[in-house]
Amino acid sequence: MNTKKLMILIMSIVMAFGMMMFFSACTETDQQQDAEQEETTVAEEGESVEPDAAAPEEDAEETANAVNEYVNLAGEYQDETSGRAAATVIANTEAKCVNITVNWSSSATESTEWTMSAVKEGNQLVYSDCTKRTTVVSEDMDEEGEGDEDGMGGGAEETVEYEGGSGSFEISDGELLWTGASDEDCTGCVFVKVTE
Repeated sequence: MNTKKLMILIMSIVMAFGMMMFFSACTETDQQQDAEQEETTVAEEGESVEPDAAAPEEDAEETANAVNEYVNLAGEYQDETSGRAAATVIANTEAKCVNITVNWSSSATESTEWTMSAVKEGNQLVYSDCTKRTTVVSEDMDEEGEGDEDGMGGGAEETVEYEGGSGSFEISDGELLWTGASDEDCTGCVFVKVTE
């Protein structure tokens, strides 16, 4: 298997893993929101609180608007500044957030991936759960990242650079400008939507 095919295979696996992590992060956020909502409907000492009759209609409308905004943001994006970064935005309507995966290909054998869940605040997508991973592919490593006796193994070594990174994307004219990242490698990327 040549290096290019191997790199594509590894990137596919890494992206699938990242998407699984996104869904679990948003599910946790959804569960926390459900718990907070339950707490607000119960008074001290277990007494029920009468909800405001107009509040459910307003909440339903706000929820529908938020869901539509997240669905409209979903798609594939390309960084117009470098041309080397791509972003996938997936709407998680249940958790009222978007899952974002950014991939940067440094070379044929090295790539970096950032994964995060973001909520919309004004014209910003704000996140605080970013994980940055670097993957290095070597033809002299086997699947466990160890050297092969015949030198024909090939494999990948993944390193988690950090977890819990925070930042934001500015939404402007259908573009996502990565401005408030805690990682200086991320600032200045302007992602333009290429597919829905």
